[in-house]
Amino acid sequence: MRRLLAIIVIAALLGAVGVRPADAADPPVGIRYAPPTVALTLDKEAYAPGATITWRYTLYNGNDQPLVLNFTTAQVYDLVLRQGRTTIARWSTGKMFADVMSTRTVMMGETMVLTGSWKLPDKLAVGDYQLDCFLTSTTTEPTTATTTLVVGTPAQPELGFSLTTDQLIYRVGTTITVRYTITNQSTQPVELTFPTSQQYNWTITDAEGTRVYDWQAGKAFAQMVTKLTIAAGATDTFTSSWTIPRDLKPNGFYIHFTLMNGASSALTTRRAAVLMGSTPR
Repeated sequence: MRRLLAIIVIAALLGAVGVRPADAADPPVGIRYAPPTVALTLDKEAYAPGATITWRYTLYNGNDQPLVLNFTTAQVYDLVLRQGRTTIARWSTGKMFADVMSTRTVMMGETMVLTGSWKLPDKLAVGDYQLDCFLTSTTTEPTTATTTLVVGTPAQPELGFSLTTDQLIYRVGTTITVRYTITNQSTQPVELTFPTSQQYNWTITDAEGTRVYDWQAGKAFAQMVTKLTIAAGATDTFTSSWTIPRDLKPNGFYIHFTLMNGASSALTTRRAAVLMGSTPR
């Protein structure tokens, strides 16, 4: 009798497993899912109050299925400037958008790129702010990208700084090359002074802030003052490279390049965003 009862219980359990409805939230078998990889970069690291920023937003679809974005109005994105939880300004404030629905599709392995400019409020206090950029689509996928924006007074307004990379998307095992350019925008030569023989440093951090590369690590620099003179209207470029480890996990990464001339790092640091870690071909 006990044996018969055990058989009945096992059969009931197997039957319950066999008729369990599939979870609608589960992705189809064989479909790889990952949230979109988003990044936000600015043309400068520091701005004066009331200055105009130029921004670049990227969304990478790393899935093996299209990402469909539906918009209920002509507005595609929004920008929010905040300090902590306090909202300081919003790009869309005071703007009108047509009630026109649209759809954008980001195919597998493709990157959606948005660019624009925005004038900062005139009475911003000096300090660090967070700038959010996000899509106004009805998708439930996370699309918000955040970067730090510094408000201050540039110590050397006659100099311009820019950071570029040779690509936006890299595969593991390949080499990333960065170029940091200084432009003398004045009519007189500018001399930069460095406390040691080290003139720059650059690092790479992932989207969570974990550092994966530090150029100066393991290097030794002569403890002697060095100088760099840039002629009027001329430029000087620092170029450096790094081979991406093959075990690096796919992610969005931030590159920070800083000039070590003793000026405020917030005013000479430039940032760039890239995607790294896809499998080699």
